[in-house]
Amino acid sequence: MRQNREMRRKDRLVTDRGWIDEILKRGTYLNLGLAASDGWPYIVPICYGYRDNVIYLHGAAKGMKTDILAENRRACFQITDASEVVRNPMPAEFSMKYRSVTGFGIVSAITDAQEKTDALNVIMDQYEGPHIEVKMVEKMGVWVARLDIESVTGKNNNYPL
Repeated sequence: MRQNREMRRKDRLVTDRGWIDEILKRGTYLNLGLAASDGWPYIVPICYGYRDNVIYLHGAAKGMKTDILAENRRACFQITDASEVVRNPMPAEFSMKYRSVTGFGIVSAITDAQEKTDALNVIMDQYEGPHIEVKMVEKMGVWVARLDIESVTGKNNNYPL
């Protein structure tokens, strides 16, 4: 399990799991961070669904994301639910308001058709979309995975939930 470093701005740290879960449920996309074997980081924005401490992901069956995950299943993620520039004529007072969640976990590909269907329906629930049936999933060449969250923190700067 990854150990979190201490956040420098403790006044912005959020550890309340209810608050964190709410941001995870409200987000519209997730930035997935991966580490390739050549040492270069890779970040990709991706649609997701969240339920019960698991983030479900989907995307193309082939590509850099799946190549890297075949080598290293450890990942980080970040979701920003809201942000706003705070403009001020004084440079020291120019700032940003935001709500975000950052976490770490292990990604596992889902290959079983029923499990893929269930995961895709969690993703559809995230966006209030229609559900999909197993027979449709069996025809699709989509990659579906689960990210089991090992650690997560929130960060809030002047934004109410």
